[in-house]
Amino acid sequence: MTTASSTRIGTLVLRMQGAFLDTPGLTLTTREAERRFDVDDVTCQAVLGVLVDAGVLAKTRNGVFTRYYPRPELAASLGKFYAA
Repeated sequence: MTTASSTRIGTLVLRMQGAFLDTPGLTLTTREAERRFDVDDVTCQAVLGVLVDAGVLAKTRNGVFTRYYPRPELAASLGKFYAA
């Protein structure tokens, strides 16, 4: 991968992440994300997968991507861990 390609992918990751973080309740299928971000299927699936792996997004059983919200009890325990 060239530096230009890496930069484009990095920019796309940030754009997609920002869209989900800035728009509460945003849900997109892969096809909807392809259209919204003007990217091909393979690239879109890869970036969405990275965002799921990073814990930014969750993927439902129906293949819909949405912002990941940890369970309240998990979030509370993590907050205590990081506050220490």
